Amino acid sequence: MSNIIPWLFLSCSIVLEVAGTVIMKASQAAWPVSGMAAMYLLLGLSYWCLARAVTRVPVGVAYAVWEGVGLALITLAGALMGERLTPSRMAALAAILCGVLMVHHGTRHDAPKPARDGGTAPSA
Repeated sequence: MSNIIPWLFLSCSIVLEVAGTVIMKASQAAWPVSGMAAMYLLLGLSYWCLARAVTRVPVGVAYAVWEGVGLALITLAGALMGERLTPSRMAALAAILCGVLMVHHGTRHDAPKPARDGGTAPSA
């Protein structure tokens, strides 16, 4: 698997999570049962894509990106649906995104080191 494929899975996972959460919010009045079914399907696919991503992306980085970017996008989607986006919320989102970047840049992305038995050991 090339280096870009896990990041594409992670990106898809974020989009699916955001879509599922937005559908859950939007469907409450008009079609709650089918909206919840769509939400469960999208969130399930999101976790499947996240699981594919962590085969090559360190799990701490993948989860930080998935949760941080997803939270920021869901908050922005909520603002588009009429929820207030206050200065304190914007500051909190900026802090979350800074934290995601710090986790990403503080993680080593070395190639796997050879294990003693001839296989490969996961990198730290």
